[in-house]
Amino acid sequence: MLRYFKHFGGSITFLVLITSLFSVRAFAVDSMAEDKTAPRYDVRIIIDISGSMKETDPNNLRIPALNLLLELMPEGAQAGIWTFGHYVNNLVPVAQVDDDWRLRAKNAAASISSLGLHTNLVGALDDAAWGLKEDSGYQQSIILLTDGKLDMPKEFDAAQERQRLMRQVLEKYRKTGANIHTLALSDLADKALLQEIALETDGLYSQAQDADALMKAFLRAFDQAVPAEQVPMEDNTFVIDSSVDEFTALIFKRSGGPQETALLTPQGQRLTQLDHPRNVRWHKDVSFDLVTIKQPEAGTWIAEADLDPANRVTILSDLALSVEGLPSTLFPGDKLDVEIKLTNEGDVVKRVEILSLTDVTMKVVTASGREGRKILSDPENPPVDGIYREGLFRLKELGQYQVDIIAEGRTFQRKRSFSMTMVQPIEIEQEADAVKGVYRIKVKSLSDNLDIERTRVIAKISSPDDSTIIQSVLYDKEAQAWVGEIGPNKGVGQYRVDLNVRGITQGGKNFKVKPESIVFQLPIAMDTLDDGPAVAEGITSKVAPGPVVTAVDLDAKQADAGEDLAESGQSLKAESLETESLEEEEGLAWWIYLILVLINVLVIGLGVWWFVLRKPAASDVQTSLEKDGPLADLETFEEDLAGDFDSLDEGDEIEIPLAPDVSPEDAVDSGSDTLPDAEEVFDEEFSIDPDEEVDTDEDSWGEFDKEKKD
Repeated sequence: MLRYFKHFGGSITFLVLITSLFSVRAFAVDSMAEDKTAPRYDVRIIIDISGSMKETDPNNLRIPALNLLLELMPEGAQAGIWTFGHYVNNLVPVAQVDDDWRLRAKNAAASISSLGLHTNLVGALDDAAWGLKEDSGYQQSIILLTDGKLDMPKEFDAAQERQRLMRQVLEKYRKTGANIHTLALSDLADKALLQEIALETDGLYSQAQDADALMKAFLRAFDQAVPAEQVPMEDNTFVIDSSVDEFTALIFKRSGGPQETALLTPQGQRLTQLDHPRNVRWHKDVSFDLVTIKQPEAGTWIAEADLDPANRVTILSDLALSVEGLPSTLFPGDKLDVEIKLTNEGDVVKRVEILSLTDVTMKVVTASGREGRKILSDPENPPVDGIYREGLFRLKELGQYQVDIIAEGRTFQRKRSFSMTMVQPIEIEQEADAVKGVYRIKVKSLSDNLDIERTRVIAKISSPDDSTIIQSVLYDKEAQAWVGEIGPNKGVGQYRVDLNVRGITQGGKNFKVKPESIVFQLPIAMDTLDDGPAVAEGITSKVAPGPVVTAVDLDAKQADAGEDLAESGQSLKAESLETESLEEEEGLAWWIYLILVLINVLVIGLGVWWFVLRKPAASDVQTSLEKDGPLADLETFEEDLAGDFDSLDEGDEIEIPLAPDVSPEDAVDSGSDTLPDAEEVFDEEFSIDPDEEVDTDEDSWGEFDKEKKD
């Protein structure tokens, strides 16, 4: 970690400032739960106990994972537990969290099994919504774990149940502002449905591939429901400053690791489960130790335990790190504007003397383990308002992201960790149709919760004659997709289609998707059909049809013309054998060919003349309402629905370029907050997969080639 202290002659001034900063703290307050300004939480946990859990969770690791959440649940929160199979059971009613509640919850959790006959997910969510209120004063969250799909008895209609979920049950959560964090255990779970539930309620979707990953996936969901201040922990070492009222160390244990977990205090005292003072609360489980210490000693602490990236220390302190702008669910290419600030008792720290000696760092890790790190602070130019601002652009790898924000000063350290899941709302299928002589593009929604009536798809078609046509695309109910067919209307050569999709869900969630350009050749070459239809990520659209001249039609016309010419030649030859010599017959054929050549030259000349006169109107526009009428110049349609293809932004819609690949020579750092047209380059502010030849430095987001450490 870089330090910027050389321009200060000494540290006495800084220590005085730190002392004054914390002198106003209310030490009489025992915990943040008693602080009227601290958030209050309502957390409801729903756990699948269907029979399939015998295979996906054979060791019933749901119990220790649930116990972990119960131990982490803050005092003053309220919480409840539900289980569901065929029937829904409110295992632990919603009540205020204290030691008695934890004991009751742990005893009840011990009865969790895998005996359910079905998966009544809709009923569980419906029942758990009881008591949620719009102005409850709590941050309301649900953590849902399941390994299957909607599976109900025959008397239930699965389609109707799904519709009830989307239109009635989730509406209760949307109205009250409650978030549903969904967790899929195994690949058999209905991941698309769980993603929709999370998206519609601003929750986090995550997946645990197996039961061993269940506990940490549960922990990610809990962190979204109950955000916690942390201090960085490196090599099981962490620093506690004098402003910390309480810390909780979570230490995971591996099989074959040390028999006993211990904590070493700054004075060298060794604390264990069996030997610790009264201000220490120690919970030991099969796979983790959870140690809470009130009024801890300031200084460097060391954990004698297995090294694990998930080991962490959460704290209660008036000095906190506040982060805004990181959503739970995002789409490829989302633009994220992140704001970071240090607060003391809720007030933003603006003192230049403090901020100049504080390093603020952001680290991003993708699902595949690629990571990037960037220092956001500048000791020479600390933010006047105390807010550090950073943009994250061009994130495109699907899956789970981990974002860590760390602030390090002379006498304190703070950390906030966030999980985000990138999901894909649509897909694009491409295929060359040799029979019709067209290139077909289908845009399909990956969510059955999309509002078709209020979703638009626009296609911009660039042709080999340098003209551009913008078309509003229609929905094909039979194909359940927007389907576009492009023929060689503008000549032989390379065509390019850029799509722009505005999506709206049944719940009113808006998004805008701009996939990568689709490039193909027309007419269709037969040898390109051997590999079958091409498939790409993107959106569904049906381009308004127009007159299409197919390759098959051209071949047929040429064949017919050849047959007519052959028949004509044979008849002429027969007549010449009776009345004329062989030389006269050959002379007649020569004149016929000459006439054909002259006609072809005339046709070509007219075509060139027409093209030259028409070329100034290089861009044409055609909407679905005008597909049978004349084409108009692009400038006359700036206020049209199709309008300017790259000025479709309205309200809070989000423009999403899907995984563009920018060449090294095109990569630039423009610093713009808007995304350019398909022909233009993208900002290089942040890129998980940068081009290797792009020059980067410590202040760029270009270096994302480091693998995540185990």
